[in-house]
Amino acid sequence: MKKIGVFGSAVSSEDSIESKAIKIGEQIAKTGNGIITGACTGLPLHAVRGAKSLGGYSIGFSATYSQDKHEEVMGTSLELYDEMFWIPADYKHKDNLAVCRKYRNVSSVAECDAAVFISGRWGTLNELSNAYDMGKLIGILSDTGGVTDRVKLLLESFQKETLSKVIFDPDPVRLIDNISQSI
Repeated sequence: MKKIGVFGSAVSSEDSIESKAIKIGEQIAKTGNGIITGACTGLPLHAVRGAKSLGGYSIGFSATYSQDKHEEVMGTSLELYDEMFWIPADYKHKDNLAVCRKYRNVSSVAECDAAVFISGRWGTLNELSNAYDMGKLIGILSDTGGVTDRVKLLLESFQKETLSKVIFDPDPVRLIDNISQSI
């Protein structure tokens, strides 16, 4: 089983974009891949729900160090996840959520075989730059707003060489099919 990370806005989005996130999760499950997210709310959670609705395997990376802390801070239930990863309890900055989110971002991106991005803001941009620097296969769900509408400009502006391949597609099913065939 390959693992596809799904990253995007953790806040509410338009219903049409949330529907696309669900379709991404469903297609990940249909292609026999597992889904990785930052165990947060918003678009990644919709993708996990889509994957789980078809019996898919899900992995969460929390920005907290325990189940109790996760439910208090992150606001998501752990019942949707087959596997969870935590910030180490002895980590010096474990109570600084801003630092722990970046720790989680690096860890979750490192664990996936490919990374898909839907809309997004600063956190998504951080995950995208991590994926690009790590040479991951990257899927961009086009026409969803936020960071994903600016990726081409960023790639052209910075022109950094990497092993990453970036696939753009506005159709969630076709995007996941292309990603699945390429990993």
